[in-house]
Amino acid sequence: MKKKRTGLSLGSILTLCLTAAVALGCIWVFGIIRAGRPDAAMDAGQIADFIGNALQGNGDAQPDTKVGTVMVTLPPVAATPTAAPLLTPAPGAEKQQYSFSLTIGGLMSFQSDISDTVYNKQEKTFDFRPVVSTLPGKIWADMNLVMLPQTLNAADLKYDDAMAPAAAAEAVKAAGFNDVLLGSEHILDRGAAGAEETVQALTSRGISCGGVTLGEARQNRIVQLNGARIAILSYSESLTARGKNAVGAQPELMRLYDQETVRQDILNARAQGVHCVIVCMYWGKEDQTAVRNDQRKTARTLAEMGADVILGFRPAAVLPLEIISVTDENGVRRQALVAYSMGTLLSESRDAGAIAGMLLHLSVTVNGAGKVRFTSVEYTPTYVWRQSMGGRMQYRLVCSADPAPEGMDAKQTGVMSRALARVREAMMGCPAEERK
Repeated sequence: MKKKRTGLSLGSILTLCLTAAVALGCIWVFGIIRAGRPDAAMDAGQIADFIGNALQGNGDAQPDTKVGTVMVTLPPVAATPTAAPLLTPAPGAEKQQYSFSLTIGGLMSFQSDISDTVYNKQEKTFDFRPVVSTLPGKIWADMNLVMLPQTLNAADLKYDDAMAPAAAAEAVKAAGFNDVLLGSEHILDRGAAGAEETVQALTSRGISCGGVTLGEARQNRIVQLNGARIAILSYSESLTARGKNAVGAQPELMRLYDQETVRQDILNARAQGVHCVIVCMYWGKEDQTAVRNDQRKTARTLAEMGADVILGFRPAAVLPLEIISVTDENGVRRQALVAYSMGTLLSESRDAGAIAGMLLHLSVTVNGAGKVRFTSVEYTPTYVWRQSMGGRMQYRLVCSADPAPEGMDAKQTGVMSRALARVREAMMGCPAEERK
């Protein structure tokens, strides 16, 4: 029989050391308070929480979810009647430089016709990955976002134009996207359960998501890229009738666009030390082919409230991009980049606007005081190739500026050329260069 040990275990020693460190920390905090440093004061409840978290091995009370290079943190604090003050930059903050890159895609829809083409009747499975197999190396930024205007269904094999099989998430990942925007008018068509199923299908594959508040997803988020803190705020102008019913039962799921709500969200984000604010707007009409005056007005308002990048979704066609100059609500002259419609990245539609899309590539530099500079603005034109191959219809997402892929017939080559011309026309005169 082994002799029973009477000494302290390694775990006990570590616990005692941690307790001693916490005690010394508390003495230091109380010393600061007594010395008249009100900015560092903590009430008894805060100190108790800190000690409790430390003893449980959790010194940071804010849970973080890391997905690739993206760190998703807590959403902005709840809106209050009084606007949150902006943090005063620390001395020398202007010299602190952070750089990050983004690639943004438009609407990526896996509608029923596309699902039909990738369904294996024998195995009863879907493999969407070949749909994006012809886009290698086009998506490789620090954060790669795309809008999914559907829900994902993991329960059974049912699908339609507003609901795709959960396997579609594999194509999103295979394309190179590591973040999905879900803030479309259709995200709550199947209620909270359908939206949560969608979030789970994405996050279980290592893809972060936002635009709706369910599970690991948040409508508004703060992410950290290479030291830069970036707020990603998402709003839709409308929901379907089913979506409105879902929000009526659970208002926390999603807030529609409201100017005062957005102002408060931006202020709250800035108060948490955000360097760059991105606002994603699901706005306008599906069939619009030009920027509307109300969108220009809303974009200026967002920029005046502190948005640095405004990304538009819903119109099927790519719309122009511009950099606007405004005087913000603090009287500071600043610029904001506005992409009025990212267009359609993938769709079963053969409408001229829906088959011609683009990827937007941004390289951004910010300083500690929140000044944003766009060091590079580029785009990659894309085309939704549909053609019968091997006796079966196939969809492929290709770069329309590249040589025609092997197997593309003369008719499709001509259609792709016209799609390329359409995107180039939309971007003509814009402060963006075609990526070579």
